[in-house]
Amino acid sequence: MKICASQCRYLLCIYHLEREHARIRCADIARNLGVTRPSVSKMMKCMVSMELVYSDYCESVRLTPKGREFAEQCNADYDLIYLFFRKILRLPSQDARDHAYLFLSTFPEHTIKKLCSSTSRTLKQAEHKKKS
Repeated sequence: MKICASQCRYLLCIYHLEREHARIRCADIARNLGVTRPSVSKMMKCMVSMELVYSDYCESVRLTPKGREFAEQCNADYDLIYLFFRKILRLPSQDARDHAYLFLSTFPEHTIKKLCSSTSRTLKQAEHKKKS
Protein backbone atom coordinates (compact mmCIF):
# COMPACT_ATOMS: atom_id res chain seq x y z
CA MET A 1 0.00 0.00 0.00
CA LYS A 2 1.30 3.45 -0.90
CA ILE A 3 0.40 6.47 1.19
CA CYS A 4 1.26 10.14 0.71
CA ALA A 5 3.79 11.98 2.90
CA SER A 6 1.03 13.60 4.94
CA GLN A 7 -0.66 10.25 5.63
CA CYS A 8 2.70 8.84 6.66
CA ARG A 9 3.21 11.69 9.15
CA TYR A 10 -0.24 11.11 10.65
CA LEU A 11 0.21 7.35 10.81
CA LEU A 12 3.57 7.59 12.56
CA CYS A 13 2.23 10.28 14.90
CA ILE A 14 -0.64 8.00 15.96
CA TYR A 15 1.75 5.06 16.30
CA HIS A 16 4.07 7.01 18.61
CA LEU A 17 1.24 8.57 20.62
CA GLU A 18 -0.31 5.12 21.16
CA ARG A 19 2.92 3.95 22.72
CA GLU A 20 2.84 6.87 25.18
CA HIS A 21 -0.88 7.33 25.93
CA ALA A 22 -3.82 5.04 26.61
CA ARG A 23 -6.22 7.35 24.78
CA ILE A 24 -5.48 9.56 21.78
CA ARG A 25 -7.78 12.38 20.75
CA CYS A 26 -7.81 14.26 17.47
CA ALA A 27 -6.67 17.32 19.44
CA ASP A 28 -3.54 15.40 20.55
CA ILE A 29 -2.67 14.64 16.94
CA ALA A 30 -3.37 18.23 15.88
CA ARG A 31 -1.10 19.58 18.62
CA ASN A 32 1.65 17.07 17.86
CA LEU A 33 1.65 17.77 14.11
CA GLY A 34 0.88 21.49 14.31
CA VAL A 35 -2.31 21.21 12.25
CA THR A 36 -5.95 22.08 12.89
CA ARG A 37 -8.49 19.66 14.34
CA PRO A 38 -10.60 19.85 11.14
CA SER A 39 -7.50 18.74 9.21
CA VAL A 40 -7.08 15.79 11.56
CA SER A 41 -10.76 14.88 11.18
CA LYS A 42 -10.48 14.94 7.40
CA MET A 43 -7.38 12.74 7.50
CA MET A 44 -9.03 10.32 9.94
CA LYS A 45 -11.92 9.85 7.48
CA CYS A 46 -9.39 9.02 4.79
CA MET A 47 -7.52 6.62 7.09
CA VAL A 48 -10.79 4.92 8.06
CA SER A 49 -11.51 4.31 4.38
CA MET A 50 -8.02 2.79 4.06
CA GLU A 51 -8.76 0.61 7.13
CA LEU A 52 -5.79 2.05 9.04
CA VAL A 53 -7.80 3.49 11.97
CA TYR A 54 -11.10 2.50 13.54
CA SER A 55 -14.19 4.51 12.58
CA ASP A 56 -14.88 5.67 16.16
CA TYR A 57 -11.98 8.15 15.99
CA CYS A 58 -14.11 10.93 17.52
CA GLU A 59 -13.96 9.06 20.84
CA SER A 60 -10.40 7.85 20.59
CA VAL A 61 -8.04 7.33 17.65
CA ARG A 62 -6.85 3.72 17.46
CA LEU A 63 -4.93 1.88 14.78
CA THR A 64 -6.51 -1.23 13.30
CA PRO A 65 -4.33 -4.36 13.13
CA LYS A 66 -3.65 -3.46 9.48
CA GLY A 67 -2.80 0.11 10.52
CA ARG A 68 -0.49 -1.05 13.31
CA GLU A 69 1.36 -3.48 11.04
CA PHE A 70 1.76 -0.81 8.37
CA ALA A 71 2.85 1.77 10.98
CA GLU A 72 5.47 -0.59 12.44
CA GLN A 73 6.99 -1.16 9.01
CA CYS A 74 6.83 2.54 8.14
CA ASN A 75 8.46 3.40 11.46
CA ALA A 76 11.37 1.02 10.92
CA ASP A 77 11.92 2.32 7.38
CA TYR A 78 11.47 5.95 8.48
CA ASP A 79 14.12 5.61 11.20
CA LEU A 80 16.75 4.36 8.74
CA ILE A 81 15.84 6.83 6.00
CA TYR A 82 15.93 9.68 8.51
CA LEU A 83 19.41 8.54 9.59
CA PHE A 84 20.51 8.47 5.96
CA PHE A 85 19.49 12.11 5.45
CA ARG A 86 20.69 13.25 8.88
CA LYS A 87 23.93 11.31 9.47
CA ILE A 88 25.14 10.50 5.96
CA LEU A 89 23.96 13.53 3.99
CA ARG A 90 24.19 15.74 7.11
CA LEU A 91 20.93 17.57 6.49
CA PRO A 92 19.42 19.64 9.31
CA SER A 93 17.05 17.63 11.50
CA GLN A 94 13.80 19.13 10.16
CA ASP A 95 14.91 18.73 6.54
CA ALA A 96 15.89 15.12 7.24
CA ARG A 97 12.43 14.44 8.73
CA ASP A 98 10.61 16.07 5.81
CA HIS A 99 12.74 14.28 3.22
CA ALA A 100 12.26 10.93 4.96
CA TYR A 101 8.45 11.29 4.85
CA LEU A 102 8.60 12.33 1.22
CA PHE A 103 10.94 9.45 0.32
CA LEU A 104 8.66 6.89 2.01
CA SER A 105 5.63 8.16 0.15
CA THR A 106 7.25 8.61 -3.26
CA PHE A 107 9.73 5.83 -3.95
CA PRO A 108 8.88 2.20 -4.72
CA GLU A 109 9.14 -0.37 -1.93
CA HIS A 110 12.20 -2.08 -3.40
CA THR A 111 14.08 1.24 -3.52
CA ILE A 112 13.11 1.98 0.10
CA LYS A 113 14.39 -1.44 1.17
CA LYS A 114 17.66 -0.97 -0.73
CA LEU A 115 18.28 2.43 0.88
CA CYS A 116 17.43 1.03 4.33
CA SER A 117 19.78 -1.90 3.85
CA SER A 118 22.58 0.29 2.54
CA THR A 119 22.13 2.83 5.34
CA SER A 120 22.12 0.11 8.00
CA ARG A 121 25.28 -1.42 6.56
CA THR A 122 27.04 1.97 6.30
CA LEU A 123 26.14 2.95 9.88
CA LYS A 124 27.32 -0.42 11.23
CA GLN A 125 30.62 -0.05 9.37
CA ALA A 126 31.08 3.46 10.77
CA GLU A 127 30.31 2.22 14.29
CA HIS A 128 32.74 -0.69 13.90
CA LYS A 129 35.39 1.69 12.58
CA LYS A 130 34.99 3.95 15.65
CA LYS A 131 35.48 0.99 17.99
CA SER A 132 38.71 -0.05 16.22
